[in-house]
Amino acid sequence: MGFLDKFEKGLERVVTGAFTKTFKSELQPVEIASAIRSEMDSKASILSRERILAPNTFTVHLGKADFERMASLGEPLISELTDLATRHALKQGFQFGAALAIRLVEDSSLTLGQITVESASHKLEVEWTPALDVAGKRYLLNKSRTTVGRDESSDIAIDDTGMSRKHFELLWDGKNAGIRDLGSTNGTRVNGQAVAEGPIAADTVIQAGRSEFVFRIIARSVGN
Repeated sequence: MGFLDKFEKGLERVVTGAFTKTFKSELQPVEIASAIRSEMDSKASILSRERILAPNTFTVHLGKADFERMASLGEPLISELTDLATRHALKQGFQFGAALAIRLVEDSSLTLGQITVESASHKLEVEWTPALDVAGKRYLLNKSRTTVGRDESSDIAIDDTGMSRKHFELLWDGKNAGIRDLGSTNGTRVNGQAVAEGPIAADTVIQAGRSEFVFRIIARSVGN
């Protein structure tokens, strides 16, 4: 579960332009998600009965303290915000002209708790990047072969005594993905089935030792 998910059901805050909370306190990630959704709703354009076009690039302006705190969360925050914005677009029936991109910037004109969101529709060059999610962390897979195990010599080292030193490896050729068990003691399971090797798709669940992994393929804008 993403670290914003627990806020989703109860959040119905309407955000227009800049806002300041009644009590000046640090901005929360879920408030950024709400501001992006509000901006998306207000800027969506009806092109036809079947097509409502929403902006696909969002620049989130934050005051210095809020920006530094959000920036420290890194890629996982941007991924969560992108996932939530995508889900909102699907729910509303919006379409994007290109891949969704979200960027945080520091704005000296804003104080603690304030936020503004600018949006636009841009055509972006996109690259598809494989990733592995485990225990709230996301690892981008930048090699054609990525080993996973409990030993520090693995490309992704997991603190799990149920895993072998090098338990399994993920394969990526730029388009297709696969998995191979590396002779582990307890075996590797893919979507509940024991496997020695085979292809995998996006959102495949992998079990090894006491750990559960989810293989992702995410869109990243080139140059951001």
